[in-house]
This record gives sequence, structure tokens and C-alpha cells, in this order.
Amino acid sequence: MAWRKGLGIAALVGAAVQELAARRYYRTTSGPDDFVDTDEANAWTPGWHEILAPAEWAALRASPVYRGIDVPHGDGSAVVLVRGFLTRGVYLRPLYGWLARIGYRPRFADVGWNADCWQVSTDRVLAEVEAASAETGRPVHLVGHSLGGILSRAAAAHAPEAVASVATLGTPFRGLRLNPALRATAWVMRASIHHRRPAVPPGCATLTCGCDAVQSQTRPLPAGLPQLAIAGRHDGVTDWRYCLDPERIPSHTVAASHFGITLNARTYELLAAHLATRAGERIEGQPSKISSGSSAETT
Repeated sequence: MAWRKGLGIAALVGAAVQELAARRYYRTTSGPDDFVDTDEANAWTPGWHEILAPAEWAALRASPVYRGIDVPHGDGSAVVLVRGFLTRGVYLRPLYGWLARIGYRPRFADVGWNADCWQVSTDRVLAEVEAASAETGRPVHLVGHSLGGILSRAAAAHAPEAVASVATLGTPFRGLRLNPALRATAWVMRASIHHRRPAVPPGCATLTCGCDAVQSQTRPLPAGLPQLAIAGRHDGVTDWRYCLDPERIPSHTVAASHFGITLNARTYELLAAHLATRAGERIEGQPSKISSGSSAETT
């Protein structure tokens, strides 16, 4: 029993240290100065927040939004979901099921563990977009979480005529400001890419790479393409300020962790309104656009 108590105390101390480090980090640093900051740096985010995802899932299940109440419903369009780095699709199953319940045709992009060259993964997303568009006969919505949002933006830049809209959840598309633990994992992934693909450029899987997938991140997507960016104010993985572009597209924050953003009722509410928008047109009494800005939201 003593060792359990010791572990509990150590966990509490660790969480407190992370909170203090995060407060200092956000107090002493600013957000992105350019559209994209290509250099990488540590973001001293409170990683322990990620263990709160089960509680966020429980709160979502209790929300009427999750049951499709008081949100605009879909028209049968396809929505391609692109998962984050080193993940499988299981954590996006609640979002997948909800999209199906409110009238969309969701599908996962086949990106494996999403730990490959970004150009290779973007090509896989494009293949999914092509298949979904052929199946439905209309443009396809893209919803990407974390790294999946970067791939979604790259796919939309490559084939904007096939994409109805793009939404990013906790995606640091304006600069890779990551928790040190994740940056170490990403370094191992890059070493693996070079081991398997010796010809890849040195900057592969960073924002300095010269591939089309990365270069598309250095400039805004077409203004006429409906976009949405949502960040979690309690993100334990990335600096949430690099997940927003309030000057150009609707940008919002929600009270969620990095993974909890995919289980957040406010995220779902914003997504429903976004997906019901077609190139700024008014749909069934819904506003023509979601109000921009990055004001904090609560669950």
C-alpha cells in the first residue's frame, strides 16, 4: 500500500510541476508570428491533461448534441476522417458514429499508424477523397485531428475541386510546437522513415520539407473553401495557439485536451454548423458562416 501512496503523491507532484511549467511557457512566449513558423521548439504543455479523455467521453455521451439534438443534419455527403500521429481509428469511432447519425457518410482515410512520410500519407488521403467523391458524386468533407489535419489541408490544396470543406481539430498547422515527449517520438519516426526510404529529403515529416504536402502548409488554402479550426485550451500535446488562424478562417477554442477535443460536445456543435455550410451559402436557416475568433468555450 505504501508504494501505491508514493506513486499517487509522485503523480500529483508531476501534474503540479507540469501546470506551473505550462503557465510559465504561455506567459513568456507568443503565438505564431508568420502564417507558418517552420522551426520546431518545445511546448511545455501539461501532458497529464490527456488522461482526462475518459471523463470527456462521459460528458459527451450525456450531451443532447451527441444524440443529434439541436444541430443541423447532413445531406448524405461523405466525410473523410483523418487520424493523428501514431494512432488507430478507434478513438475517432464516437465521431464517426455521430456523423452517421446526423446524416453524413463518414469513412476513415487509410493512413495506417500515420507515421509515414507526409507526402505518402497525403496521397493516401487523396485516394480516399477520390473514392468517396466517386461514390457520392459530390465533393467530400475532410476532418482531420492533429497530424491528420495537416494531411487534410495538404489534400485540399492539391485537389480543391474535390473537397467541400476542411476542418482541423487540435492541428498545429502553423508550427510544430510540441510537448518534448512527443517530439522525441517524432524523431524516432523520422529515423524510421529514412531507414525505410533512404531517398527521402532531410526535412521529411517537418515543416521544412520541400515536398508538395509540406509546401502547401506554408500558404493559406483558397479563401472560397469553407474551413474550420478548433483548438483545445487544455491541450497536453501541442501549443493550441498554433492550431488557429483567426485572421483568415473561423477559429475556436474548446475546453478540451488534445485527444478530448474529438470527444467534446462543443466541438461536435461547431462541426455540425460547419459541415452544413457550402461555400458560404445559407443552409436551412443556419448562419452563412461560423463567427470567427478564438474565444474560449466550455463543454
